[in-house]
Parts: sequence; C-alpha cells; structure tokens
Amino acid sequence: MVKLFSKFVNHLIKNLEVLKKFDEELITIFINAIISTKYNNSKIFIYGVGRSGYVGMAFAMRLMHLGFNSHFIGEPTCPAIEDNDLLIVISGSGETCSVVNVLKRANELKMDENKDNNKNNKDNSNNKYNKNNKNNKYNNLKIISITCKKENTVKELSDIHIHLGTHNNKCFPMGTLFEEMAFIFLDGIIYLLMERLNISENEMKKRHCNLQ
Repeated sequence: MVKLFSKFVNHLIKNLEVLKKFDEELITIFINAIISTKYNNSKIFIYGVGRSGYVGMAFAMRLMHLGFNSHFIGEPTCPAIEDNDLLIVISGSGETCSVVNVLKRANELKMDENKDNNKNNKDNSNNKYNKNNKNNKYNNLKIISITCKKENTVKELSDIHIHLGTHNNKCFPMGTLFEEMAFIFLDGIIYLLMERLNISENEMKKRHCNLQ
C-alpha cells in the first residue's frame, strides 16, 4: 500500500511540474482582471458544479478575505451581475450543462443590450441629446473560464480561457486531478494577489467569519 501511495504522489508531482511552466502572461491577465474589479468597485462571480464548485467556493472565500466583492452563483445572497463585473467558471470538461447555461445567459445579456441600443440609436439618430443613446450596459462584463479540455463549449463562450491540462491516470478517478490542479492553481493566484496588493495574512484573518 505504501508503494501505491508513493505512485500516487509521484503522479501528482508530475502534474505540479506542468504548473511550474504555466503561461506567465495569461496569469498576469487573469490577475489584472481580478484586480480591476477592486478599482471599478465591481463584483466577482464564480461558478462550478460538483467538486469544481467546491473549488470555486474556496476561491470565492479567499477573494473575500482579500477584500474583493466575490460571490458564488447559486447562493441565496448572490446579487445581480452588472457592467464591469467579472464572471469566472470552472469546468473540467467545459461541457457541464449548468455552466454552459450560465455563460449563455451572460452572453445573452450582452446581446440583448446591444439590440436595444442599436434600435435606440437608429430611432433617435437625429437627436444628439438622446439619453437612451448609450453604450451597452454589459459591455465591460468579462468572462474567464478554467477547463481541463483544450477545446470546448465553455471556451467558446468566454473572453479568456485558461487551459489546465493534466496527465491523468487511474490514480485520479474521474475529474479528480483537474479539480486538485485547479484548487492549487487558484491558491497560487491568491498568493500572487497578496503580493501584488501587499495584503498580509493578518489582514485577511480580520475578514474571516468570526461567528463560528
């Protein structure tokens, strides 16, 4: 049994080596998108299903500890999404029905507003003082997806796609390895945000729930 566990750990290390070589430019883009919500006084929405959902909840919690206005979609207190907000979804396959539906809805909001604005612009093209002639309400809503598969529906519905490819085997049944890599990857993002924003662990602890 000890040898089997060592085999498990060795395969885990092999995949961690992949993270060491992750695209630094993409990480920077991801971090900048998150930080922009603080400067814009906007919100971060996170969604995933099953174990990927638990990874998303953990990430939302840590973002809250860092002072971000973060929410997990499906929670009773989750507010409406608005302009300048950030939507992050996690799906190993990139085909999870509810995740795809959330992204379709987000894209529909953009399209519906564009249609309304195009109509208003056409109907009121001669009125330079028309108050309805404004930019799309959701024009700056950004969507970031994290998946295991490189090509998928979720990617096509996103503005930015993060591919966490894994070398899977029977040590990690079903989507286990992706979920673990996603958890570690996002914890790494939290660390980078701490450094970028100069936020200490003690400051984060002040925001942790004190009613438990």
